[in-house]
Amino acid sequence: MSDKSYNLKSSDPFHPLDRSFKADPNWTKKIIRKVMRTVFKYNMIRHGDRVVVGVSGGADSVCLLDVLNELKDSLGIELVAAHLDHGLRPDADRDETKFVESLAASLDLPFETKEAGPGLREGVKGLEERARQTRYRFFEELRKKTSSQKIATGHNLNDQAETVLMRLLRGSGPAGLAGIPPCRDQRIIRPLIEVTRNEIESYLKCKQIAYMTDSSNLETRYLRNKIRLDLLPKLKEYQPRIVEILGHTAETIRGEDEWLEATAEKWLRESAETMDNGGIKISLPLFKGLSAALRNRVIRYALRITGGDLLRVSLCHIEAVDRAAMGKRPQAQVNLPNRLTAGRVYDRLVFARVKDKIPEGFNYTLKGPGTFHLRALNRSVSVKEIESWVPLEIKSSPWTAFLNADRITYPLAVRNFRAGDRFIPFGMRGHKKIKDLFIDLKIPSEARASTPILVHQNTPIWVCGLRIDDRFRVSPDTRRVLKVTFRECT
Repeated sequence: MSDKSYNLKSSDPFHPLDRSFKADPNWTKKIIRKVMRTVFKYNMIRHGDRVVVGVSGGADSVCLLDVLNELKDSLGIELVAAHLDHGLRPDADRDETKFVESLAASLDLPFETKEAGPGLREGVKGLEERARQTRYRFFEELRKKTSSQKIATGHNLNDQAETVLMRLLRGSGPAGLAGIPPCRDQRIIRPLIEVTRNEIESYLKCKQIAYMTDSSNLETRYLRNKIRLDLLPKLKEYQPRIVEILGHTAETIRGEDEWLEATAEKWLRESAETMDNGGIKISLPLFKGLSAALRNRVIRYALRITGGDLLRVSLCHIEAVDRAAMGKRPQAQVNLPNRLTAGRVYDRLVFARVKDKIPEGFNYTLKGPGTFHLRALNRSVSVKEIESWVPLEIKSSPWTAFLNADRITYPLAVRNFRAGDRFIPFGMRGHKKIKDLFIDLKIPSEARASTPILVHQNTPIWVCGLRIDDRFRVSPDTRRVLKVTFRECT
C-alpha cells in the first residue's frame, strides 16, 4: 500500500537522475491536472486548508509533495512535510530523514520529523502493520499540533490494484474489494490514487527530481511484493491495462459499498439495542427479514461498532455469524478476531467483546449484615436488616431482594450456579431446576456462569437479578425484612 516495505535492511542510495532524459513540460502538466481533477472529484481539500504531507523519500511521496506544492497557490492551501524515522535501519533511516528535510527546504516548506522509538520492533501484529499504525499516529499528532485539516499520503493506482488483488486472494467481500478509499475519516486524503506508478516515475524524470528506493521492495517474502513483482506482470500479458481496470473496479464496488454501508448503518441505528457491556443486540426476526447482502453488511457494521475495527475479520467470519443467526440452534456463538464474539441467543443476535472469564467456583461468605466486595464479579453486595417496615416501602428492582429475615440464619453465601441447583420460584409451589429457569428466561449460556446465587444452608434462596424462593418471600406476618442489594463496582 505504501511505497516501502519495512525490514531491517538498508535502502539503496538516491535514485540516479537520468540527465539524458528529455523533459516534457506537457507531461508534467498532464499529471498535475490529473491530480487536480482527483482532488475536486472527491472534494479532498478546501480553500484555506493546511495539509500534512507524509513523505518517506520514495518516488510516490516525493511526487505527491512536489505536485501539491505546484497546486498550493491554485488550491489556496499550506503544506507541512512530515517524515517518520522508523529506526529499523539506522544508517538508511538517517539518510532518508536528511533527504526529505533537504527536499522540503528546497521547496521552502516547513518540515517535521520524529523517531519511532524501540517499541516499534515489538508487538503482536506484523512489523509492516505496526509501522503503518505508528506513521498514522505521528501524522495525526502533527495534524493537531500544526492545526492542519488534512493528511495526504502517496497511495497511487498501482497500490490500489495490488490491494484489490491481495484482498481477493484473502477472501475479502465487497468492502475489501473496494480497495483504498481516496478519502478516509474526512481527513486522510490520497491525491495520487488515480495516477499510475509509471506516471509518477516519468513525472520525476521529467522534472529531474531525485528520490530514494528501498531494496526490500524487491523481496518476495511479503505478499504485496509478490503481487507487484510476479502476479501483476503476468496479468499484464493478458490485459495490458490491468492496473487501470482493477482501479476502476474498486471505484465501482466502492460506490455500491458506500450505499450498502449507509443502509446498514441506518437500519442498525433504528433496530439495534446497546447493552451495558458495550455490545449490541438485534431482534432476530427483524434481521432474518433482510436480504443476504444487507445481512452481511449489518454484521460487519455491528462488529465495527463493538470492536472498533475489522482488522483480520474476513468474509468467512461474516458468513459464519450469518449461519449462526439463520440456523435452527437456539444458541450459537462464533469467536472472532480482536476478542469479538457474535451469535444467536434465542431471539436475539448479540455482538460483544470478550471479557476476562469469571473464575470458576466463586463462593463468598456473608457472615451478617454489611457490605461485601465480590472480586470475581466486580460487584459489591450489601445486606441490611429492617426491623420495622411498611409493605409500600418495598420497591421492585432486579438487583435488590427483600427476604423474610424471620426464616434466615447466618452465614449466607453468594456462589455460582451448580448442576442440580433447584428452588421454589416466587409464586410457585413445586421445585424447579435453576437450569430450567435459565432456559425459560432465555439466559445466554455464558451469562449463567456469572449469575450469582444467594444461598441459605445450601439452599438457593435468590437467583440474583431473576427470582427469589417463594419460601423466603415477605408476607404480612413477616416481622423482620432482609434487604440484599448488588451494585457494580466502579
